[in-house]
Amino acid sequence: MRRNQKAMKKLLYFTMAVIMSGLPACKSALMRRYEVKDPQIESLESVRKDLNRYSPAYSGYFCVFRDSAALVDWFKNKNLPGRSQFYNQAGYRIITQDSTFCSGIEADFAGNLKVNQAYRIDSLTTFGKLKRNLLAVGEKADLDPSGYAFTCVIFWAKFMGKINEASFNIAASALNSQPAKIGKMNIVFVNMDILDFWNTSGKLIRTETGIR
Repeated sequence: MRRNQKAMKKLLYFTMAVIMSGLPACKSALMRRYEVKDPQIESLESVRKDLNRYSPAYSGYFCVFRDSAALVDWFKNKNLPGRSQFYNQAGYRIITQDSTFCSGIEADFAGNLKVNQAYRIDSLTTFGKLKRNLLAVGEKADLDPSGYAFTCVIFWAKFMGKINEASFNIAASALNSQPAKIGKMNIVFVNMDILDFWNTSGKLIRTETGIR
């Protein structure tokens, strides 16, 4: 039991460190300002309720990591989520030219996506790698990018408080883009909270991927 608790704390601290790394100094003050809370174990119902706070429409596109091993696997392979990622129809990640973690730049990029424009891609980061770690929960969640010109992936967590607002601004811009108007934009909202159903093996934090 003590070993599982240590593994859980390690995962929580690691997740927080990655998310907060994009913020400036004086993090304690910023955490209060942005209403960031200590990560807690959540249920699908509690995180869906928080997603509804931003927009009831978004909950239809709701996804979660399959288990703690899937979340660790995604981070371990240096697929750091940031606020958002964009993929083309072939499932390759689009390079947004932003290394500043600036949500305004991401929102502008999302709102100016065009079907007939060529974009630089990162061929090593594919939607397929993310998909194998995800569980689609919302009735509109589509993990097949081939039917869309673009797939916009939004990463968020209940414990991140107001920091989520920047991510949802990016989603709003994507849904107002040219591809969205012709039905060629896919949105996926990936939650990064620690979920209670991960305890399926009797251990709160799984350390082996095994069979998903």
